[in-house]
Amino acid sequence: MKKTTTKGKEVTYIRALVHGESGVGKTTSLATLPEDRTIIAAAERGLLPLRQKNFEVHVIEAWDDVAQLWKMFREPYRIGEVTASVLAIDSLSELGELCKKQIVTIDRKKLMKERTDDKSEKPKGIYDDQMTMEDWGLYRTRMMNMISALCHLPINIIFTCLSAWTEDKKTGELHIAPGLGGKSATECPAFFDEVFYMRSSKDDEGKSVRMWQTFNDVQVIAKDASGVLEQYEKTDWTHIFKRILNGKAGTK
Repeated sequence: MKKTTTKGKEVTYIRALVHGESGVGKTTSLATLPEDRTIIAAAERGLLPLRQKNFEVHVIEAWDDVAQLWKMFREPYRIGEVTASVLAIDSLSELGELCKKQIVTIDRKKLMKERTDDKSEKPKGIYDDQMTMEDWGLYRTRMMNMISALCHLPINIIFTCLSAWTEDKKTGELHIAPGLGGKSATECPAFFDEVFYMRSSKDDEGKSVRMWQTFNDVQVIAKDASGVLEQYEKTDWTHIFKRILNGKAGTK
């Protein structure tokens, strides 16, 4: 076991998650990343908000593609002559849908055929697109393992994700959390240094403005492990990275 201290330690990589309602601007915020050093992994149906940019994009069409993505970035990845510094994944909620599709349409059928000696491909009383309790357990395990694996890659990681209301089964309290199924919604933030909730509001002139909430206010799940961000930050990833890497609260 190696002994060390936290004093003077530099931030190596930042792991960030931004969640919010559909259309609030999560994908658009990725346009503030440097084009020459950012890879976009797109599981969404389109990247229309980034159409004026020139990012290298890798399209994730099936759950197996996630494993290929992880393999690609185990070592430093180069974009031409430059080493990529950010992997932005749009979006975590869409990866969750791919995970469920893999379980329901492929893995479940294979398992049921093994259990019934090829006599059945689905449990009795379950619709083809309905998740069983066993399916949800597998989903939770796979999603947490996937997030953990990607967040341990040697590159800065950003996930976008839809938000959803989730209920704490013990207290009955409702929270706005990343839009994943079951316990995954409240468990996944543990893998990230920064969890932002993207919201839209009005400024003093009545104009719409978008901002990132960086603190947990009981209802909204958010956090800032760096301790240097304001409670509300502008939706600019370059600004956020500079702020955290500089390491000084209040630095603009």
